[in-house]
Amino acid sequence: MGRKSQSKQNPKKNAGKENNKFIQQKRKELAVLVDKVLRLTRVFQASTNVIKSWEHHLEIDALIKEILNLEGPQPKSGQGRHSNIEKFNKWLSENEVHLDGIEIAEFEGYEFGLKATKEFKEGSLLLTVPTKLMMTEKNAKESELGSFIEIDPLLQNMPNITLALFLLLEKNDPKSFWKPYIDILPDKYPTILYFTLEELAELKPSPVFDSALKLYRSIARQYAYFYNTIHLMDLPVLKKLQEIFTFDSYR
Repeated sequence: MGRKSQSKQNPKKNAGKENNKFIQQKRKELAVLVDKVLRLTRVFQASTNVIKSWEHHLEIDALIKEILNLEGPQPKSGQGRHSNIEKFNKWLSENEVHLDGIEIAEFEGYEFGLKATKEFKEGSLLLTVPTKLMMTEKNAKESELGSFIEIDPLLQNMPNITLALFLLLEKNDPKSFWKPYIDILPDKYPTILYFTLEELAELKPSPVFDSALKLYRSIARQYAYFYNTIHLMDLPVLKKLQEIFTFDSYR
């Protein structure tokens, strides 16, 4: 009798299993952190007690830092904003937006904006933008996100959040109609959601300090709510969001 041939292990199959285990473990760790964020952001700190409000923020911030570390950095497009301006201008022209006497330019310390290339009289119309180029709540409701909007009370009452999720989906769709516009958006914004603790602490003497902490807490809570919802509900669009919804992409 001949010897039985030994079964050969498939390296790719094993690598796939290991990668799946890693993803599942990461999601378990994220789920624990997200639940902690939800519990912590339920607590309301009176604005009269600055010290307690700050301590509360430090707890939330520590959890968010762990979440950011687990989720990893948001992937960036291969091309920078500068290299996409020409495509954006072409897209505008193809969709009946004509920049007569103005152009997109970079201003030191302010990034991109519109620059006049000729004199304009006061009250002159500089440009018009057709509705079809705007990303609206109507677009979101008519997209694959519509099935989620229909059943989620937060999306039904907060169109800004609806648009945030819609933008996230469109950003990850290489065939998106709005791709030329999305490709020139900044990777980060000069808002308190990107402030370091040191930068945020400098607001303490001002009246906006408490408002800044409330905004951060609100965004952290929204993220935690949607993370849980996206991973618990069974909708096709949520399967897509599971792969791309992170704190970094949401803020």
